[in-house]
Parts: sequence; C-alpha cells; structure tokens
Amino acid sequence: MGVGVDACVAHVRALQPEAGFNAVEAEAIRASVLDLVLVIGGVQHAPQAWSELRLQHTWRLREALNTWSPSRDGGLQIERFWTELQAATERGAGLQAWDPRRPLSRWLADLLFGQVQQSRELMPTRPVARARAFDSLDIVEEARTLRFPLIAAVQ
Repeated sequence: MGVGVDACVAHVRALQPEAGFNAVEAEAIRASVLDLVLVIGGVQHAPQAWSELRLQHTWRLREALNTWSPSRDGGLQIERFWTELQAATERGAGLQAWDPRRPLSRWLADLLFGQVQQSRELMPTRPVARARAFDSLDIVEEARTLRFPLIAAVQ
C-alpha cells in the first residue's frame, strides 16, 4: 500500500501534538497498527487499502446495523456509508479523524449509525393512517362484504 512509518507517526501525533500518551493509550495504539496502516492507505487514496477496509469491516458493520436497527436496506446503507466516507476522506474530513486509541470497527460503526440516524431524521414523515382501514380502501358508495364459505356455512 505504500504506507510509510512517518505517515503513521504523523497521524498519531496529530491527535495530541504537545501532550504524550499514557501507557494504556500507547498500548492501544500499538495494538491498532494494522488498522492504522489501512487508514493511512485510505487517506493516501490507495485502492488496495479501501478494498481491504471494506473486506475487513463490511460484515462487522452489517452485523452491528442488523443488531441496532434491522432493516431491508442495510446493504444499501452500508454501501452509501463507504461511498460517503471515501468522499469525506478525499476532502480531508473522513478517515483522518480516526483515533487509533479506539478500535476502528467501533469508530466505523458509530459513523454508520450517525449516518443512518441522520437519514431517518431527514426522511419526510408519512401521513397518519386513517382510523379505519376500510374507509380508505372502499371506493364505492355502497358497502360490500366478502363472504367466505366457512363463514357462510356457520351463519
């Protein structure tokens, strides 16, 4: 992917340019080095990095989304998420914000949940259903009934 050590160090230093990291934070960063390489690769527009990010995290995002908010269009939401994350990264406001002290999968899931929540808030509200369903279904003036053989036999 062509990711150098200097780029990884610069990403970490950008989080706290003047303050150091405590031992727990430093260990969390060490444990996330592979994710850091993928993120920096994505920031540097490496197609292999984006492909690997999708491969490693799409199934996790799908599971998280199905647990948080099951829906039929979960796959579409995840594809939209990846497209928007890549566009935001190209603008300098996407993967650059990831803090390696936090697991990448959780950070991605939080971004996805925020995107889904925002899209729900922007959706137009549906009109309130009428009190009686057959009022909206009955298009003729006289009332009609549907007779079923079992009901007819009992009557």
